[in-house]
Amino acid sequence: MRKFIILVLAALLFFPLGVSAEVYELRRNLSVILPELPAPWTVSREASPALVEHLAEHLLEDAERAGRTLSKDDALRGARQRLATNDLLIFNEQSEAHVLISFSPIGRRDADPSADAVAISARYAAEGVSDEGWEKTAEEHRPVEVKGAQQAQYFKIEYTEDGDPHLFMGIVGYARPFWFWVYANDHLKDPADRPVLENILNNIEIRASR
Repeated sequence: MRKFIILVLAALLFFPLGVSAEVYELRRNLSVILPELPAPWTVSREASPALVEHLAEHLLEDAERAGRTLSKDDALRGARQRLATNDLLIFNEQSEAHVLISFSPIGRRDADPSADAVAISARYAAEGVSDEGWEKTAEEHRPVEVKGAQQAQYFKIEYTEDGDPHLFMGIVGYARPFWFWVYANDHLKDPADRPVLENILNNIEIRASR
C-alpha cells in the first residue's frame, strides 16, 4: 500500500491535475487557456467580494505597520482599484489562495522585449515582497516556456509576514504584442493549493494577435 501511494504522488508531480482546459477570451485578439480547476476554485473577470476583503485586510495591516491611518472604506476602495487592473482572477475563497493575470500591449512600432528585459521585469515583480516589508527566506528565478509566448521568466519567493510563512510565485513574459504577468499567492492554509497553483503556472497558454 505504501509503495502504491508513493507512485500516485509521483504521478501527480509529473502530470496535470486536469485533462480538460477552459478558454477565457479577454479581448478580441487575446485569450487565456487554463487547465481545469477543482472546486472551490473560481475564475472571473472581476474580483469577488471575498478577494476584495482579503486584499483590503492586507492594506490595513500594511498601513498600521507603516504608522499610517487608513479607514476600512479607503482600504476597500484601494483593493478594488488594484484588482481592477487585472484581466483575470482565480481564487479559492476558503483558503484565500489566488492568481492574478494581467496584460499590457506594447506599441506597434516598439521592438519585442529581450530575454534580459523580461528577466529584469520578473525581478522587479519579486522585489515587491520586500517593498511590502516582508522577509524573504528563499528565492528562485529561471527562464520558462509558456505556450504562445516568445519570452517568459518564472520566479518563486518564500517569505514570512509577521512570522507566518507564505509563497509568492509567478511568470512575467511577452506574448506578442502583450506583456503579461501571472502572480500566484499561496498563504499555505491548505496543502492542496500549491499543486493547483503550480498546475496553472505549468499549463497556462496564451493566444494573442495584433
